[in-house]
Amino acid sequence: MIFEHFLLEVNEANAYLVGCEETSEALLVDAGDWDVRIEQCLQDHALSLTKVFITHDHYDHTAGLRQAIAATGATAYSGSGTADGQHCRRLAHGDALAIGNIAGRVVATPGHTLEGICLIIPGMVFTGDALFAGSVGGTSSRVNADRQVAAIREHLFALPDHYEVHPGHGPSSTIAIERRHNPFFNP
Repeated sequence: MIFEHFLLEVNEANAYLVGCEETSEALLVDAGDWDVRIEQCLQDHALSLTKVFITHDHYDHTAGLRQAIAATGATAYSGSGTADGQHCRRLAHGDALAIGNIAGRVVATPGHTLEGICLIIPGMVFTGDALFAGSVGGTSSRVNADRQVAAIREHLFALPDHYEVHPGHGPSSTIAIERRHNPFFNP
């Protein structure tokens, strides 16, 4: 598996590229910008971007989607079916999303946004703005905050300790660290 992280200028959002070495297919997690480094990485690894996974519909995760699709012909996937004015294939909790021979599974984590989804692949989870290292994404109400915390506990904290957490902003972490030390779960 090929894995690359990109820190984008728009709100210091993270984007991630996952590539299957066997099929040369790649998936971009969030497209806050269509950065030249992403294009260069695709070329360097001889990858074809076939999918863009949008964790939630905020502009700092979607503003580069139109350019990414135009440059590569990739298909976009999101929890709402749209992102940055682009039609996306809608994903729901439990859906499968493969990157070549790399199996992926979608889990719903509503709260920060109602359509928020995460992507789990072997050893990693891409959490968008649902779960950060040492924090969680902001919500508009106590009900949404409770919903988000419950979804994280049920779907993400059920993952093995060693799984890497790759959030929409800030540094990466692990499930073990977040389960044990994140103050939103261990007051």
